[in-house]
Amino acid sequence: MKRQDHGATAPGPGGYPVRSCRRPAPVRAWIVAATLLLSSGPAASADAPAGATTQGAAQPAAATAAVAQNTEQQLGVHIRAVQLSAAGFMLDIRYRVLDAAKAAPLLNRKLAPYLQDSNGARLGVAASPKIGPLRSSRNGTIELDRDYSILFGNPGRYLRHGSKVALVIGEQKIENLTVE
Repeated sequence: MKRQDHGATAPGPGGYPVRSCRRPAPVRAWIVAATLLLSSGPAASADAPAGATTQGAAQPAAATAAVAQNTEQQLGVHIRAVQLSAAGFMLDIRYRVLDAAKAAPLLNRKLAPYLQDSNGARLGVAASPKIGPLRSSRNGTIELDRDYSILFGNPGRYLRHGSKVALVIGEQKIENLTVE
């Protein structure tokens, strides 16, 4: 059998060359990242005076708190997030059940929830042929302090960050939800 020269590799068992599978760790990458983080931190805080807040940031926080309190009283749920997902083609609503009796319509399979935009456009729950509607539904009892979710389709990326929507479930309507 003819042996070939494989350069710097050492012959292993059976005469075959043995190469290391490990790559050297990138030492410089963490140094560059740490330098960028340290250099951007003080510069960003030096521009704004200490303790300064803008009224624009305070108003949306107050509006969000009012919507959350209204939702908790109306449906017995706390909406945790309204986020774009799947590269903007889906809208993910996550909520926590606080009162099982009030939250029953939200988990009812017979009621079809939809999102209504401020322009009147309606976005329905996304459905997969094999899985069915991409939403949490009631299987037995409703568990308190558990997160549930609903995925709505967003064709053509119609809704964007900052869009205002209303969640409609049967007769219930939760307004002024902001897409994060």
